[in-house]
Amino acid sequence: MSLRVKAILLLLLGTIFWGMTFVFIKDAVSVISVAGFLGYRFLLAGIVLALIFIKRIKQLNFEILKYSLLMSLPLLASFLAQTIGLQYTSASKGGFITGLSVVFVPLILSVIQRKLPSANILLAAVLATFGLALLTLSSNLQLNIGDVWVFLSAILFAIYIIMVGRISRKCDGVLLSIIQFLIVGMLCTSYAGFKGELFVPTQFKLWQAILFTALFATAFMYTVQNYYQKYISEITTSIIFSFEPLFAAITAYFYLNEQLSEKTIIGGLLIFVGILFAELKMTDLKTVFWKAD
Repeated sequence: MSLRVKAILLLLLGTIFWGMTFVFIKDAVSVISVAGFLGYRFLLAGIVLALIFIKRIKQLNFEILKYSLLMSLPLLASFLAQTIGLQYTSASKGGFITGLSVVFVPLILSVIQRKLPSANILLAAVLATFGLALLTLSSNLQLNIGDVWVFLSAILFAIYIIMVGRISRKCDGVLLSIIQFLIVGMLCTSYAGFKGELFVPTQFKLWQAILFTALFATAFMYTVQNYYQKYISEITTSIIFSFEPLFAAITAYFYLNEQLSEKTIIGGLLIFVGILFAELKMTDLKTVFWKAD
């Protein structure tokens, strides 16, 4: 098996894990506080990665600590907003709305660079907006507060993606991830302890959620991305990641018995197509499937 094929398969597996996290998070926050859950998730992920890459710890320096602290702010805010939102909205809707971060990245970059977005980005924004409206607006045009939180999370995660793209070129990506996870984990755990909301989980479904999100969706996926993304193009990577909301909807249907109405399906499809347009030009499909990187 070539490194290119291996990279595609591992990133696709990680994207499935990302999509599945929505149902586990929604299940977990019915038992534990948002801060408590995120504290356990990120501390465990950080410790596991530190043990796996323990030889790299000696390369830790002030620059990595500085950038890790800076990057942990939008990461923490994004996960807090997403986890709070999933208390009030469905896992499938949360997955589709979170997927909008792929559309927000080029839009935010256009603002930073002070130039108009390309035609495919503008089309993606229009499609995603219509899809979001179908997905989130009720018959009386009111927004679910959970959808608002998840929408905010998508914007914050887009900012985080941009920061990663710029800072990871300067520092070791794995060390950045380890320190970020530990910072977010300690902050959330400290806050939960201060509020009297921290306890040792005893419920099976809570440990299931913590272990799955920490080991598979965080430690595994970020390690795979940091190591294997160099073997495929950014276009191919973006297409793989765009399947996350689809996996979220499928998992929510089977795991939580969430029914997908026609309105949800159409809205989700519009967002999904918008995500693809944000990452693709019409000639790029040939690049992804036939042209070697």
